[in-house]
Amino acid sequence: MFILLLLIKIIIYAMVFIRVFGATPLSFPLVLLALALVISGFWRNIHGYERPKVNFLTLHLDLLLAFIFSLFSLKGVDKLFIVYMMEGIAALPQPYWIAYVILTLAGNLGSTALFDLREMGQVQMPNIAEVLLLGLIFVLVFSERRQREQRLAYEKQAKELGYVNLQLKESMAWSESLASEAERRRIAGEIHDSLGHNLTGLILTLEAGKRLMSHDVEAGKAYWDKALQISRAAIDSVRELVTVMKESNPEFELISRLRKMVQGIQDLTGLKVSIDVTSGDLGLSGKEQFTIYRVFQEALTNTLRHAHADHAHIFIYGDNNFLYFFYLDNGAGTNQVIQGNGLKGMAERVADIGGIISFHSWAGGGFKIEGCIDRRGKGQ
Repeated sequence: MFILLLLIKIIIYAMVFIRVFGATPLSFPLVLLALALVISGFWRNIHGYERPKVNFLTLHLDLLLAFIFSLFSLKGVDKLFIVYMMEGIAALPQPYWIAYVILTLAGNLGSTALFDLREMGQVQMPNIAEVLLLGLIFVLVFSERRQREQRLAYEKQAKELGYVNLQLKESMAWSESLASEAERRRIAGEIHDSLGHNLTGLILTLEAGKRLMSHDVEAGKAYWDKALQISRAAIDSVRELVTVMKESNPEFELISRLRKMVQGIQDLTGLKVSIDVTSGDLGLSGKEQFTIYRVFQEALTNTLRHAHADHAHIFIYGDNNFLYFFYLDNGAGTNQVIQGNGLKGMAERVADIGGIISFHSWAGGGFKIEGCIDRRGKGQ
């Protein structure tokens, strides 16, 4: 439709300017006005009528310029108002196009009346052919506008449906990936906790052995032997991790494993760790025991890395309804607890078995972990 309007505009502009300049003496104001009409009239065509502000401003400017142009001569200038009426119906949004059509008709009638008064001394009524022509143009352009609006509405609905369909596909793909994402996170947490703990002990042992080698070779060799033990323990930890991940309900004995881990830490680093368990049989599932073990393992790893502590305490007590566990060291502490991968992993693990966990610290006051698992309604 807009291509047709462009062709009609080119033809009518050519006809009008040829007739006007053929009957009116050339003058600088007239040439300048004609040039302004061309620039304003075709500016919106350059943008393909896709800029509403450009359409609105240039169409109204065209009306004003055409009315001024008609004051020089009206030979064919009324055709410009017909072009602007067609463009206004096609390009302007509702309800502006209705007001614009009224303005074009008023401009056309006004300029015609001025010409009649100037040339004949009286205003003549428009003939029936002109009225019918304007009515036919209005109906044709308005019908094309309605068809274009319906087509655009259908295209918009098609795009919206396509977007909804794309979202549904993405949601399905996302749902399918959630399980694998959760599994990847679990694997990352296990690697971080198990290997991180062993590698921390290995680094501390190697550093201690390196310092001793310069003045006591035999003592340094003893630390190298301990480093080998830790390396073997790391390999065993990886094997155990693979076994646990394969089993849905792995068997795990929390208290004995804690004591074994604590004894190894005390032998290697000198950190004193006490364990206080108020109930011998906690009735925990293998997954719950494994989760709590990982929490304390990560807590001790953080103490060895950052706290510069010489004592840590582990508390576990509870019944069939609630299980409480605490960890406290006497390290340097901090006034701002920043949750990195380790602390976030603890929180995710505990939440996965229906528990909550919190972290507290203060400068010079050590680091404290408090946790609770709601075991009500769980099969024992």
